[in-house]
Amino acid sequence: MNFLAHCLIPDLALPARQPALVAGGFFGDFVKGPLAAALPPDLANGIRLHRRIDAFSNQLAGIRRSCDRFPTELRRFAPIFVDVVADHLLAKAWQRFHPDTLPSFSASAYAAIDLHLEHLPDAGRRFFDHARVHDLFARYGERETLYGALASVARRLNRGGLAEPVAAVVEARLPELAVDFEDYFPDLVAHAAAWLEERGYR
Repeated sequence: MNFLAHCLIPDLALPARQPALVAGGFFGDFVKGPLAAALPPDLANGIRLHRRIDAFSNQLAGIRRSCDRFPTELRRFAPIFVDVVADHLLAKAWQRFHPDTLPSFSASAYAAIDLHLEHLPDAGRRFFDHARVHDLFARYGERETLYGALASVARRLNRGGLAEPVAAVVEARLPELAVDFEDYFPDLVAHAAAWLEERGYR
C-alpha cells in the first residue's frame, strides 16, 4: 500500500483513532532497519504495522491478480505501481470507508505526522513537506496526481522510461484493478485489526 492507505488502515482497524499509529503508517516508508529505542511505543508499532501490512499484502491473491495485469516487461516493478494505484482507488471510493471527508482525514494525518517529525529521516521530512503543501493525500483521487505519482516512482527506480507505458496500462486496466482492490483491501484492514489486538490495542 501507499501513503494514504497506510495512514488509513490503523484508523479503520480500531474503534478509536490512535494518531501515533497513523503517523507510523507514513514513517514506515522512510524508517529502515531496527527501530530505535527512543521511538515512542505507539509510533514504533505504527511502523511495525506498516511493515506487517507490506509483508501480508504480498500473499494476497487480489494483489497478485493486479500485478499480473501488467505485461511481462513491467511485472518486476508491478507491486510498487499497484500500491500507488491502490491509493487512487481508495480516494475515489473514500466515502465507503471513512466517515470523515478525505480532506479532513488528510489534515488529521498531517497533524499526526507533524507531532513526530523529530523522528522522521530527512528524506521523509522533505516528502512530507511536499505532501502537506500540495495536500497530496486529499488529491490522490485525481488522475493527474495518480500519473504524477507513478512517474515519480519510475524516476526513483531509475526507470523513468517506464512512466508512459505504466500509465497506459493503468489507464486501460483501471476497472479491473478496482475490482482487485475491493477484494484485497478489506483483508488488509482485518489483518491489521488482528495484529493490533494481539498487541493490546482495542
